[in-house]
Amino acid sequence: DKSEASGEKKDLGRSLLRWGGRFFTTFKLSDRVEERLAQADLPLRGEEFLFLDLILAIGMPVLLIFLSGNLQLAVFCGITACILPWVHLNLRRQRRLRLLNSQLADSLGVMTNALRAGYSFLQAMEMVAAETPPPLAGEYKRALREMQLGTPTEVALDNMSRRVGSDDLELVITAILTQRQVGGNLAEILDSIAGTIRERVRIKGEIKTLTAQGRISGLIIGLLPVALLALLFVINPGFTEPIGLALLGGAAGGEVVGVLIIKRIVDIEV
Repeated sequence: DKSEASGEKKDLGRSLLRWGGRFFTTFKLSDRVEERLAQADLPLRGEEFLFLDLILAIGMPVLLIFLSGNLQLAVFCGITACILPWVHLNLRRQRRLRLLNSQLADSLGVMTNALRAGYSFLQAMEMVAAETPPPLAGEYKRALREMQLGTPTEVALDNMSRRVGSDDLELVITAILTQRQVGGNLAEILDSIAGTIRERVRIKGEIKTLTAQGRISGLIIGLLPVALLALLFVINPGFTEPIGLALLGGAAGGEVVGVLIIKRIVDIEV
């Protein structure tokens, strides 16, 4: 009974999201958001995510005004509630992408061995889907399912590359599609690419270690004005001094610019 009740609540919530998301279907932003949702493996449509973000951005301030009557705190929490879903989406997308990239070289090794053993490309993909742990296995299985339903191999692989959003996987798929057009030893090609990907993963790990101090410094410095502003609102809810608010706002804006600059400095392409 409890499982049925929870399932009905989930269906009701999803229905409300679909209903509200209809207002965002005409925006091109919903298509770009839906692509990022697919890369983060979040089961939402782009317009549903935008509608949910709008509910949080409006509902949180209204609730806080009703409970506390503090307009400044309500506005601050409303902006935070609007930003947090995007932060969660980006962090989940990056975490999943790192995991997929770390699994890619091993999956290519399995595919290379299968091709050398005489398997066809589709049979090799089935073996990779069975041997590779998630989430990469799920992407291979989804591509295979599309092919079994009549989707051309090239289109299914392109869809897989767009869902994952990995430069390494895009390189692999480009090599596969090129080999299907001009011929060549696919096993040797994939073996060479797997070695390149392993080396890139190793170098990225070293860069991440060497730039850890800079990234942590940027994070701490960037959060200081925001934390100070929140602390002032908690200690003194009636804090409305224009000069103080202007100084805190300017500090927060300057820190955001500084964080972006530090991020650009430590973001080294490999």
